[in-house]
Amino acid sequence: MIGTRIREFLARIPLVRRQLKSRWKRNVRQRIATSADAKEAFTLIYKTNYWGNGESASGNGSSLASTETLRHELAGLLQRLSIRSMLDAPCGDFNWMQTVPFADGFHYIGGDIVDDIVARCRATYGAPRREFIVLDLTRGQHPQTDLWFCRDGLIHLSNSDIINALTCFVASGAKYCLLTQYNSVPENVDIATGLTRHVNLLLPPFRLPPPRMQLQDRPVGEAARELGLWTRADIAQAIGV
Repeated sequence: MIGTRIREFLARIPLVRRQLKSRWKRNVRQRIATSADAKEAFTLIYKTNYWGNGESASGNGSSLASTETLRHELAGLLQRLSIRSMLDAPCGDFNWMQTVPFADGFHYIGGDIVDDIVARCRATYGAPRREFIVLDLTRGQHPQTDLWFCRDGLIHLSNSDIINALTCFVASGAKYCLLTQYNSVPENVDIATGLTRHVNLLLPPFRLPPPRMQLQDRPVGEAARELGLWTRADIAQAIGV
């Protein structure tokens, strides 16, 4: 009892609280890095609320404030390219995407590897032309749509799993993909799937051509990045499939 009270008291001290949080993050990060597979890693991230954002389990970048500019730009791009169907994967908890004004008859498919996220999105947001599916981007069959939208998804995959995901996209027959791109990154350091680092898709081992269009993405308190648009043929040629 006394030991518990002492720990509770210490946890109220800002410096100690930050140290405890840092230690907890390190422990969870280690569990993510040694997870048996991608589903286990991303389920752990979701269930521990690893990103610690009060609005969205998908993290600060998925808050309404962080997506204010992007939501407007995405709606404009969908209209300009006459996009009638979209795979949003990973879709996360659908926190900000629910506010994007889709055209009448638009078919939205949200895909995520975490079963609990998909179940919750189905129960809360499911509709006749808005569906949510369990999908492993790196192994599963992508549904054929006009656009694969992948914001902040590839940054959590190993280099080989990014190539696997791009290969699955090509096999789906989709027209376009819109992928998070960090132009300032000088080298694509590899990671275990589930961890995080920024990715420059123009550099090895991906070597994509310059995107045909770019959307600005400026989440609050995070590094600036873009969402680059490529065609299926662009991706196929770059990765040799």
